[in-house]
Amino acid sequence: MAVSFGSRTPSTKVADDPRSALTASPLRRTGAVPPDTNFVPAQAIRLDAQIAHQWPVRDQFGRGTCVAFATLAALELLEACQTDLPPERLSEQFFHHTMLDRYPLAEDVAAEVPEGGVLLHQAWLALAHSGVLGAEHAPYRIARFNADERPEHVADLEALAGQKVRMPKAYGTIGAPAEIDASHIAKITTDARTEQTILEFLKAGLPVAVGVPMFVHPSGLTNWTLPGAMRSGVVLCPEDAGAPALEGPRDEGHVVCVTGFLPDPSEPLGGWFVFRNSWGLEFASHATIPSDEISAGTRGYGLLSATHINIHCWEYLVPGAHSLAGVA
Repeated sequence: MAVSFGSRTPSTKVADDPRSALTASPLRRTGAVPPDTNFVPAQAIRLDAQIAHQWPVRDQFGRGTCVAFATLAALELLEACQTDLPPERLSEQFFHHTMLDRYPLAEDVAAEVPEGGVLLHQAWLALAHSGVLGAEHAPYRIARFNADERPEHVADLEALAGQKVRMPKAYGTIGAPAEIDASHIAKITTDARTEQTILEFLKAGLPVAVGVPMFVHPSGLTNWTLPGAMRSGVVLCPEDAGAPALEGPRDEGHVVCVTGFLPDPSEPLGGWFVFRNSWGLEFASHATIPSDEISAGTRGYGLLSATHINIHCWEYLVPGAHSLAGVA
């Protein structure tokens, strides 16, 4: 089971944002934010519906590489939809190395992040300045030891990746990373309708990598690794109806690729975001079994409520498919 994560909350936090304080009782509750029935689509959105059979779910195998998996999944899906071609298999191994090696976290931030972990703002920098690489050039290493070591012939690989620079279309965060010009950053604040922002991207055909915190169950498991979540793929936050006892949020989180939306009038903000995880088919292992419960219907995929995204999203990143050189 993959239970190691690479995304944690930025240390440069928005002071008045309850998510940045890592408290168990966010000030913003679902009851204070009415659903916008004119905004929620009448039909489900599944950006990957036409390519799912050509795009098998992958597994990060316990490494802290979820940022690379989620970001590249969003890029692969976007380019497949725009070109009407099968998804290209991009290298999470090389992309993760690029984020660590070329765009390391500041020391004060790195001290709060698990060893080998990264944040989505590093993915923004890697996409905009370094590019991406096909997996055939740098296959993923599942070994825990030396898996992040410098690739062979790295200069040649970096030159090749430089031909596939992808300027991100959007980036949002509760923090303020100094490495990215403020004009490229959308602030996630307590009064932002983050779920509407993400849904608007999906309506435009744009998959989104999102980072959210984890919550802890009295058993010691997280809301992501509880048996119910592992079976169904439905990951609940404390504000969701029927959620078990959960404490947090923790300062450790997970990043996934949002690929769709399921309208649900019983959900306070209108529905559920469909996401592609990077834990192989062990996640949502029972999603294909007929049930009265809501489900993404696909092993390896899951659901986060609109409420979950609205209250707890730390970062989001929307890749772009067009090459732009010399990004400031």
